[in-house]
Amino acid sequence: MPTMNDIDQVRLYIGDTDPDEPYLSDDSIAFLLSEAGNDVLQASVDCLEVIINQIALTPTRWEIGDASETRATVEDLERRLQDLRIKVNTRKNKAVPIILHSGRKDWCEFEKIFGDH
Repeated sequence: MPTMNDIDQVRLYIGDTDPDEPYLSDDSIAFLLSEAGNDVLQASVDCLEVIINQIALTPTRWEIGDASETRATVEDLERRLQDLRIKVNTRKNKAVPIILHSGRKDWCEFEKIFGDH
């Protein structure tokens, strides 16, 4: 099975898959990938933020004569952006520190170490 390059993966995550009318150029995605340390999910978040900004500055529907165009709403893209942010944060926060056999005899000792929360 062929593998996708990072730019294609970002396009797939953000839904920018129309080769005839992409929201972002490959160069823009490559730049944002580089800024994100080649982290595809983080670059996807960054790219989607750029697209949201583009769409926020344009009408959602226009008509000229018989021709019309409807674009995705900012709300739809913001929901997708939130989903991608959750994926990024979930991946970053997988490790959970655990103390096993600490030798402590009382929970009060943990409060001294970690504070009273």
